[in-house]
Amino acid sequence: MKSKTWIIAIVIAFLAVISASCAKTAGKELTDDEVVELYNKATEAYGWFDLTTIPCDAEKCIETDGERYFEVSQPGIASKKALADYLDEFFADDITEGLMAMSSDRYVEYEGKLYVLSADRGTDIFKGAESYEVIRVSEKQIKLAVTVEIYEDPMQKNVTGYKQYDFFLEFSDGRWRFTNFELVR
Repeated sequence: MKSKTWIIAIVIAFLAVISASCAKTAGKELTDDEVVELYNKATEAYGWFDLTTIPCDAEKCIETDGERYFEVSQPGIASKKALADYLDEFFADDITEGLMAMSSDRYVEYEGKLYVLSADRGTDIFKGAESYEVIRVSEKQIKLAVTVEIYEDPMQKNVTGYKQYDFFLEFSDGRWRFTNFELVR
């Protein structure tokens, strides 16, 4: 009788492990609001490379090769590795690697802290409000269609057209990440 109980217990444990692993591979389903929130956070992080500077302290700086670098003040980001790890929360590996390679001289580490060379560009003044459509392609892929207003005259903000950008989120390694990305403005 004891051996039957052990066999049943082993079978139940085995089924529980299989069930848990299947649930893990299926991924956490995101709501539409969570998809847009993830997009907004990804836009901010991507912007640190293509639009503006990561939050930094203008009072704390170092000079390297004749350039002034300012201490990064973004919580949790005190090294290039921490920055890359943060980007990995939003982007597929190839996007993170590309951003880090592109900005290898923009971020420097000094005495255990991360510093950034300040740089800013403006957004495209001929583009206005964004709207979003979340399309569930499969259990592991979501398409986010971002539609941006196009202005003929940015002062008048008269909309003359729209441009759509399609971004894809894929679930892998236990998280949803963008497999393509760019700033829409």
